[in-house]
Amino acid sequence: MATVLFQNKPRRKCEACGFIHFVEPKIAVGAMLVEADRLLLVQRVYNPEKGKWCLPAGYLDAGETPEQAVKREVHEETGLTVNVDALEAVYADTSGVGAAVTLIYRVTQLSGKVIAADDAADAGFFGFDDMPELAFDSTRDITLRLKKV
Repeated sequence: MATVLFQNKPRRKCEACGFIHFVEPKIAVGAMLVEADRLLLVQRVYNPEKGKWCLPAGYLDAGETPEQAVKREVHEETGLTVNVDALEAVYADTSGVGAAVTLIYRVTQLSGKVIAADDAADAGFFGFDDMPELAFDSTRDITLRLKKV
């Protein structure tokens, strides 16, 4: 593979066949679940931001809709079954690290009991004035939006 300038950006190009490789952005989904003026958060097991708290979230898998992915991620990380109500926010990260686009959905709980699992060390509901140390700008933004409502 060689690096060439294509469409004003450096791209990898196969020297044998000429195929130009485009890096696809990763898409992540997150859940905003509010009950009794408290927001559901999970504590991260892995870096980045290990030990800090964020919305239940994860990457979209191939063949999955964003709504299916957010239901799966919430269930995997918290044990809860949720209904997806609406798209709440879209965040773009141009750093090149992690997800390039994150879709945050407003969800409501259908069943289950909060139990941290998968890549969550802990999970629980927090009041908007009593937040733990938050991991990501998107989670901070969501808490600020909710605090203003």
